[in-house]
Amino acid sequence: MAKHQCPNCHSPISLSYLLFSKYTTQYRCVKCSALMTSNRRRKITGLTLAFFSATLYSVINSYIPNSFLATLVVFIVFFSILWLVPNQVELVDENVDG
Repeated sequence: MAKHQCPNCHSPISLSYLLFSKYTTQYRCVKCSALMTSNRRRKITGLTLAFFSATLYSVINSYIPNSFLATLVVFIVFFSILWLVPNQVELVDENVDG
């Protein structure tokens, strides 16, 4: 079973939606056309990671003097953790034929 999948038909959700969309952006499943949006877990994870990323950047920047590399490391860690947290979407419309 995939970590990020449509709650209606269980087809995988696009990686680009999970990593680069806003919290208010809706996603339509390619297979069953179910409309989904991010749930509370995604919002809490994002806010927690934003705080964690700021702290991590200040720590890494003291070890890596190049600010571009420090920023790159923080983004990699941020997106990796965001990808690892499951069940970040919920159905908006329940009346979809599966």
